[in-house]
Amino acid sequence: MSNQEESDENWIAAMDDLCSQLNVDPGATKKSKDSFAEIKRNFTLEGDSLHWMACALYVACRTSITPTVESGKAVKGNCVSLTRLLRLCNISLIQFFTKIKNWMDMTLMPSDFKDKISRLEHKFAVSTILFRKFQPLFQEIFMGLTNEPVKIKSSKKHKLQPCSTNALFNFTWCLYISVKGEFHNSADDLVDMYHLLLSCLDFMYANAFMADRRDILNPNFRGLPSDWSEDDYEQPNHPPCIISVLCELKDGLAVQARTMKDYSWNRVIKSFFEKGILNGDSEDHLGVLDIGNFDVNVKSLNNLYETYVLSVGEFDERIFLGDHAQEHIGTIKKVSDTEISQVIANFGPSNKGCPDTPLTGRRYLGRRAEELTPVSEANNSLARLASFLRQSKPQPSACLMKLFAECGVSDETITKKVIEPCNTWMEQFAESLLENQCSSETIAYRCNMVTCLYYKVFEHILREEHRKKPQVSLQVLLSQETYQLTVYACCTEVVLHSYGVHSLRFPRVLQIYNLSAFHFYKIIELVVKAVVEKLSRDVIKHLNAVEEQVLESLVWTADSPLWDQLDNTSVPPSAKVTIPESPLRRGIHSPMSTVDRYPPLMADQAKKQLFKDNVKPGQSLLVQTNTKNETSPPTSSNGEITPKTPNTTPKKNNNSLMLFFRKFYSLAVVRMNDLCMRLRLTDDELKRKIWTCLEYSIMHQTQLMMDRHLDQILMCAVYVICKVSNSPTNQVERTFTDIMRCYRARPLADNHVYRSVLINNTKEGSPERGDLINFYNRVYVQCMQNFALRFTGRNRDESSLSPLPAARGDATYSPGGQRVSGAPQLSVKTLTASPPPPPPHKHHLTYRFSRSPAKDLHAINTLVSCEVGGLKRVSETEEVVKRARCGSAGVARKLQGLVSDRQAL
Repeated sequence: MSNQEESDENWIAAMDDLCSQLNVDPGATKKSKDSFAEIKRNFTLEGDSLHWMACALYVACRTSITPTVESGKAVKGNCVSLTRLLRLCNISLIQFFTKIKNWMDMTLMPSDFKDKISRLEHKFAVSTILFRKFQPLFQEIFMGLTNEPVKIKSSKKHKLQPCSTNALFNFTWCLYISVKGEFHNSADDLVDMYHLLLSCLDFMYANAFMADRRDILNPNFRGLPSDWSEDDYEQPNHPPCIISVLCELKDGLAVQARTMKDYSWNRVIKSFFEKGILNGDSEDHLGVLDIGNFDVNVKSLNNLYETYVLSVGEFDERIFLGDHAQEHIGTIKKVSDTEISQVIANFGPSNKGCPDTPLTGRRYLGRRAEELTPVSEANNSLARLASFLRQSKPQPSACLMKLFAECGVSDETITKKVIEPCNTWMEQFAESLLENQCSSETIAYRCNMVTCLYYKVFEHILREEHRKKPQVSLQVLLSQETYQLTVYACCTEVVLHSYGVHSLRFPRVLQIYNLSAFHFYKIIELVVKAVVEKLSRDVIKHLNAVEEQVLESLVWTADSPLWDQLDNTSVPPSAKVTIPESPLRRGIHSPMSTVDRYPPLMADQAKKQLFKDNVKPGQSLLVQTNTKNETSPPTSSNGEITPKTPNTTPKKNNNSLMLFFRKFYSLAVVRMNDLCMRLRLTDDELKRKIWTCLEYSIMHQTQLMMDRHLDQILMCAVYVICKVSNSPTNQVERTFTDIMRCYRARPLADNHVYRSVLINNTKEGSPERGDLINFYNRVYVQCMQNFALRFTGRNRDESSLSPLPAARGDATYSPGGQRVSGAPQLSVKTLTASPPPPPPHKHHLTYRFSRSPAKDLHAINTLVSCEVGGLKRVSETEEVVKRARCGSAGVARKLQGLVSDRQAL
């Protein structure tokens, strides 16, 4: 017998043994074995084979259809326990999530299954966070919790005893996860599920308090009545609510928690009593801990939860209660409330409790005041939002109505063009929340919050537009319903993110309102400017990440309106859309006004020509313009405008499209610089070649972006330019392995980007996908090979290189570092092994962390303290304007306008 045959027999026997122990049906068994055999034949499976078998079995079980006793009904999955499967295969949950992602890429699983795994991983992270909150909160209320395992009574004749604190701890967690299981679509929403946990602790406290269980209640708990320990204390008829106390102790929002208790927790608990799942006083929801009830309730809840876990194919959240929890979970350290371990990797790498900051948009982010946990971060976002909207109503404010009156907008127009559409959008949002199994009270509260935020943001945007162009009526802008809808959708995204509603995470909001990503991106920056000082750092960071997600891939889907515009307009080079850097421009990424982003339409043209861009540069879009198609002037391969010929008609710019490519190129150059830095590609000429190649692919091979991702095209450009530029004296060649390894280290990078790339999108059947190397060999090379060869040997043409756009506001890429103060000029940059000598300036001071003496830092502090006190921020711009007034009057007006824009930010 050959070694190969012996190996095949071994894994087949191991798979048969696993299926036998798990009682897997023959269909799923065959499916898992066939899948494992195919993957083993085509790929090298590193590590323990049992781990890969676990992946094959899980996929086979979760994609099986199991008939039920009821006629004509079936359930997806065959009720195999994921937790038991992992234990039999000796693989932790952390390892499983890593392996199953690789398995899905190798087997080209459909996106809906990948979404299920992503949600399962997120739910696991949320559960881990919640358990860490649960244990210290429980110990605030109850005392006597020990490390000893709960003893199981083996004899029915054993005398019943009151439950111990340890038994109560396990029961409370089991009750919580059983109730949480009733919220299928929102069980991974961090804020709601945390407040549900507080409701559970309040429920258990009420039962222990009314049962007078002084043996387990913590006498130092702040929620106990002040006279509880007195001899003449009299038991009240109803237990005190401790929701507010728990919120004060551990990052809760009392109003949200009480809403969750009254309208969600109590509803499920009532049904548990009605169904006999819980025994006790069904009217007051008490008596759960009484002798004779407690043991029955423990058994009933465990049976209920086991049935739920098997039916949905999720991990068993009772895993946190076991003696070997850290082994089964895969954590290095013991699970506790004081440390954030790799379990919460779904919330960001490097063991951080919050997502990484995107590379762009950092200019809007203030310094983080303190390191927050995921729960405190989420509740901080929600608290800031609630504070911002405290005095607001879901209707236009008196100030907004006054602005409308000043601009000649009639009450009828306000009702028809503002209030009625807003009510329609609110109903659409309510329907999505209803599908998410939210209570009617929760739906009303969140819809109210979105609408209040919408009116505040909309008023801010209108005021800015009116300030910049007071001579222009706002009636045309109000006639554009889609523009207002994008504002409402962006406000919805703010509320959903603040609540941590993972099941409705972006881009779900686009589906709710039937919006395209190309229309949606235009409003993000305006909303950020409207709320940047009012909302939390986390919300602003999320909106920045959303904008990146839109620009990098969502606007490039085959059904995007962007392609309709590109049918009539060529893609401009980066040099044509980039704003030159200057002191006046610093901090102003896109100086266009609101109406420069959304062109107006006549009423009868609105449906057919929505978001067509027919505006002259610098012209307000509130003024009706020519509706002819406009395209950019023809360009050469190196991005220069070609001379006009008798057969060439000059065409006007498309302002909205210019804004899009300005933002897109800005994102692309930041991504390129980041990747080059990680790959140690520092030569400016090489980076210009990479940029020229990337820009050429966007301009002249634009179809490469359809249904693909910016990073896919970028990594291919880096690879091909490094390959053709490599020489014995300049060894810059990098493998795809190197490139993908460095890409993974980038903030918010997604491994799926290079593991699943569109190869061929056929009309019949599913689109063909493969890894990045497959895409490069079969698609990218065919389009870009001839162009890339221009940089090799005798054909090398350095003069045609495109200028490298400046990466604004990023210390990593700027030679002078990131400017953090303008007066005095204070910059921060990455520490390098051999820093360049400082420029010859008598006031130049440098401090290198961990290397320079303390006196250098003291000197900088002294300089900053002295100069900041007596120096005005606007003095620099005022001086520039004064100098400009000596020259052209037109230049002075433009500079003054820029100064006003800057001060308005």
